[in-house]
Order: sequence, then structure tokens, then C-alpha cells
Amino acid sequence: MSNESTPPFKEVYALIWKANEPDGVFNPQEFQDRIPRLMEWLKSIYKKGKLVACGGGGFENHSGGLTLISADSIEDAVEISNGSPMNEIGKTEIMIWDVFYGELNETKQVQKLES
Repeated sequence: MSNESTPPFKEVYALIWKANEPDGVFNPQEFQDRIPRLMEWLKSIYKKGKLVACGGGGFENHSGGLTLISADSIEDAVEISNGSPMNEIGKTEIMIWDVFYGELNETKQVQKLES
């Protein structure tokens, strides 16, 4: 039996964005108008090697999105999160995710981050 301890979990920060307004009154054009700036923000995180995963979706009745990042600290994660243009029309909460297991191999859209 080895005396080596198990390394700590990999820490990833989940930036969970939720629109301020519910779907019934949310203006999707407000979201679409920010897509070019959102892509620039995501590209900057990607180029720094801190982007783990990103995608859109929604809550029961609100638009939303999730960006997973590697950061040096919660303060670094907050600073990165503050750069999202989607914060103008919603709120981002940060969850520290101690990754027990993860297998993210989805790269079909990576060219959008590399251009």
C-alpha cells in the first residue's frame, strides 16, 4: 500500500449566467447584440489557457449559460467573470467545482475560439 496521499480535486470555476428578465419579457435581440463581444471575451480566456468549457442553455424560464474556467483563485475567477458582456443583461454567479471526474472532449466549435 502506498503512503502517497491522493492529490486534491482539480478546482474549476463555474460561471453561471442567468438573464435578469424571464423568457416572457426577455428581449433576445439584447442577447444577440452582445454575441460578438461575448465571443471576444471567450477567445481571450481561451488564449490564456483558462477556458475549460462553455455553452448556452437556460433555466426553467430564463435564458442562461455556463462557462467553466481554470483560475488561480476566486479573485481571479471574479475578475474573469466581470469581463462578460452578458452581465449587462443578467447576473453571473460563481461556483467552485471540485472536479471528481470530467471528460470533456467536445471540440467541434473550437475554430470559433481560435480565429
